[in-house]
Amino acid sequence: MTRIKACQILGIAINTDMTEIKKVYRQLMHQVHPDTDAFHTIKYDYTAQEINEAYAFLCKACNTQAKSAFSKNTDFSRKSSYSRETSNASSSTRTRSASSTPPKKKRWNAPLNPTAYTERNIYHYVEDYDCSIIGSIVLDTGKFLWQPEEDFPLFLKSIMECSKKLLDQAEQESGYTPNPSRRADIQAKLVYLLAQQFIDASETLKLLVKPSVKETCSIYQIPAMLELSLQAPALPAGATLYPAAITRHRLYLKSSDSQNAGYLSFHDDRLYYIVIPLFEQHRAQVKIRIAKEQQQKKSRNSSRYKNLDFWLKVPHTAEGTFPENISLQIKSLLHDYVN
Repeated sequence: MTRIKACQILGIAINTDMTEIKKVYRQLMHQVHPDTDAFHTIKYDYTAQEINEAYAFLCKACNTQAKSAFSKNTDFSRKSSYSRETSNASSSTRTRSASSTPPKKKRWNAPLNPTAYTERNIYHYVEDYDCSIIGSIVLDTGKFLWQPEEDFPLFLKSIMECSKKLLDQAEQESGYTPNPSRRADIQAKLVYLLAQQFIDASETLKLLVKPSVKETCSIYQIPAMLELSLQAPALPAGATLYPAAITRHRLYLKSSDSQNAGYLSFHDDRLYYIVIPLFEQHRAQVKIRIAKEQQQKKSRNSSRYKNLDFWLKVPHTAEGTFPENISLQIKSLLHDYVN
């Protein structure tokens, strides 16, 4: 990204001050927002992501003397840019009058899961002139799979939004008066199921952790921890642990003499929505040992955790598939909730 390119994307002159840049930026973000009328009538040459990147670049450079290094010949006229937009707007308006429902333009480039129970929103952060995050906007809506380019907290926000919408709809259709604590419990289960429909577990895992590919399987060594139970036995380095049970989507582990050791945890929260479902669906095997290197820093919580050497084995026959019964589980969960 250069200053010339950033100014071209925003449609401003190269010597535009920061106050005007901020004003133009907000106008453009309103224009490209899919939920506004402007989005359907005025087509801009650049996407919201490109506009954000250009704006962030100019914010970081606002205190430099860069503008003196550019010639007047490189200035971009906002007038000509907006003349082109006005012309495009007139053309788009005529087209829209000929067709009452304009075709939906796909604005987020990600694979789809056509069998997902519902659609979800794709959110993108909006930044202020000093590059501080001031909120988020909806870039697109559809059955898009999560990709690392999508901020994971915003992904979870979209899933929480979907779960709330489904619960509200079920309550409205049935006349059910919700109990707050029961609704919270059902929503947590619903979020977990919905997340599985928008994360291709085996394919996404390859993007987060480089596997060792064998003839019949892929093997992943994943950073993990054991959150110790209150009655956990002594667990020396190298001690092997075994899966004991999955309760409320937590994988509990036991020692070689079948004592309760605690449950599996991850440094990266994204792995919780990938590894546990793979294990629940019997699509993976695990090998777990107490790591030799443990936390040296003495903190209040350090004694509650043990670092693990954790390997996950996924057969090639179990890769790239979605469980067919997730939608049925969601439907059943919603039915049981209101009946």
